[in-house]
Amino acid sequence: MPKDQSPKGTEHKVVRTRVSEKSRSSRVTELEAQLDQLRADLKKTKDQLTASESWKRLALKEAEDAKKKLSTMSAKLKESEKQLLEISTSEDDRVQELCKISQDRDRAWQSELEAVQKQHSMDSAALASSMNEIQKLKFQLEKAYESKAIQTKHAESAQAEIQNLRIELTETFSLVEKLKCELTDRRESEARALELVSKSRMQLDAANKTIEMMRSNATKETEAYNTLLLELEQSKGRVKSLEVIVSKLQVELVGSGSNEENEDIHQLKSELNFAKLEIGQLRSALDATDVRYQEEYIKSTLQTRSAYEQLECIKMESSRREAKLEAELKRTKADIEEMRSNLMDENEGLDMKIEKNQYDRRESEHAAKLKKLEADLIELRENLTAKETELKTVTEQNKMLEREIDKSGMESNKVSDESGGLLETARAAERAALMKLGYLTEEADKSNRRAAWVSEELDAGQAAKAEMETELRRLKVQADQWRKAAEAAAAMITNNGKQAEKSLSFDINYKPRIAWEDMDDDDDSSKKKNGNMLKKIGVLWKKGQE
Repeated sequence: MPKDQSPKGTEHKVVRTRVSEKSRSSRVTELEAQLDQLRADLKKTKDQLTASESWKRLALKEAEDAKKKLSTMSAKLKESEKQLLEISTSEDDRVQELCKISQDRDRAWQSELEAVQKQHSMDSAALASSMNEIQKLKFQLEKAYESKAIQTKHAESAQAEIQNLRIELTETFSLVEKLKCELTDRRESEARALELVSKSRMQLDAANKTIEMMRSNATKETEAYNTLLLELEQSKGRVKSLEVIVSKLQVELVGSGSNEENEDIHQLKSELNFAKLEIGQLRSALDATDVRYQEEYIKSTLQTRSAYEQLECIKMESSRREAKLEAELKRTKADIEEMRSNLMDENEGLDMKIEKNQYDRRESEHAAKLKKLEADLIELRENLTAKETELKTVTEQNKMLEREIDKSGMESNKVSDESGGLLETARAAERAALMKLGYLTEEADKSNRRAAWVSEELDAGQAAKAEMETELRRLKVQADQWRKAAEAAAAMITNNGKQAEKSLSFDINYKPRIAWEDMDDDDDSSKKKNGNMLKKIGVLWKKGQE
C-alpha cells in the first residue's frame, strides 16, 4: 500500500480538516462581530451627520433672522438720527432756560449733599460705637468658647463616669441578687445541717442507751462471775478439807484396818467424788460464763468504738461545715463591706457628677445660645460691612456727581437728566441706608430681648438645679436604705452563722430534750427575723425599681 492511502495519513487529514474548519468558524465569528461593530459605527456617523445638518439649518435660519433684525435696527437708527437733528434745532432755545434751572438744581443738590454728608458722619460715629460693641462681644464670645470647650470636656468625662456608675449599679444589683440566692442556699444548707445534727443526736442517744445496757449487763455478769468465783473458792476449800480428811483417814486405815472405818472411808470417798463432780460442773459453768462475758465485753467495746468513731466523724463534718460557713461568712462580710464602701463612693461621686452635669448642661445650653447670638452678630457685621460699602459707593457717587456738576457747563440738559437720576439713586441709597439702620436697631432690640431670655433661662436652670438637688437627696436616702438593707442582711447572715455554731458545738453528756426545745425556739425566732428582714429587703427593692 502507498503512504498516502494509509489509515494514519487519512486520520491526519481528518484532524487537519477539523482544525481548519474550527479556525474558519472562529474567523467567521470574528468577522461577523467586526461587521456588527462597523454597522453600529455607520449608524452613529449617520446620526451625527443628520444632527450636524439640522444644526447647520438652524444656524442658517438664525443668521437670516439676525440679518433681518440688523436691517430693521439700522433703519430705526437712521430714523432716530433724523429725529435728533430735528429736536436739536428746536431745542436750542430751551438750553439757556435749562441751564438756569440746572444751576438752581445744583445749588439745591449741594445743600442736600451737605445734609447727606452730615448724616454720613453721624452714621460713621454710630458704626464706630457698634464696632466697639462688636469687639466687646467678640471678646465675650471667645471667653464663652473657651469655657464651652472646658465644659464639653467636663461633660464628656461626666457622661463617661455616669455610664461607669450605671454599670457599677447594675453590678451591685446583680451582687444583691447573688447574695439573696446565697442566703437561700445557706438557709437550705443550715436546715440540712440541723437535720444531720438531729440525726446524729438520735444516733448518739441510741449509742448511749446501748452503752448503758451493755454496762448494766456487764455489771450483772461480773456479779455472777464473782459469785461463781466465791462458790468455786468455797468448793476448793471444801475439797482441800476433804482431801486432808481423806489423807488422815487413809493413814488411820493403814494403822487400824477395821471394817467400820472402811465404810467411813467409802462414804468420804463418795462425798469427795461428789464434791469433785460439783467442782467440775462449777468450773465448766465458770468457763462458759467467762467466755460469754468476754464475748459481751468485746461486743460492747466494738459498739462503743463504732459510736465514738461516728461521733468523731460527726464532729469532723460539723467542724468542716463550720469552717466553710465561717469562710463564707467572712467572704460575705467582705463583699458587704466592699459594697458599702462602693455605695458610699458612688453616692459621693453621683452627687458631684450630677451637680457637674447640671452645670455643664446649663453651660452647654448657654453656649448654644451664645452661638446663636454670635451668628446673629456675624450677620449684623456683614450687614454693617455691606452698608459701609454702600455708603462708600454713595459718597463716591456724590463726589462724581459734584465733579460732573462742575464739568457740566455745555451739556446742561444731559447733565441735569443724569444728575437727576444720580440724585434719585443717591436718595434711594440714603433711604436704603436709613432702612438698614432701622433694621440694625431692630436687631439690637432683638439681641436685648435674647439677653433677657437668656437670663430667664438661667433662672429656669437654677430652678432645675434645685429640683436636681432634691432628686439627689432622694437618691441619697435610697442609697442609705440600700446600705441599711445590706447591713441587715449581713447581720442576718452572721446571726445564722452563730446559731449554726451553737447548734454544732455540743457534748456527749447533754440533755436532749432541753437542747431540742431551745433549738426549736431559736429556729422559730430566726425564721421570723429572717422573714421580716426579707420583707424589708423586698420593699426596699421595689422602691429602688420605682
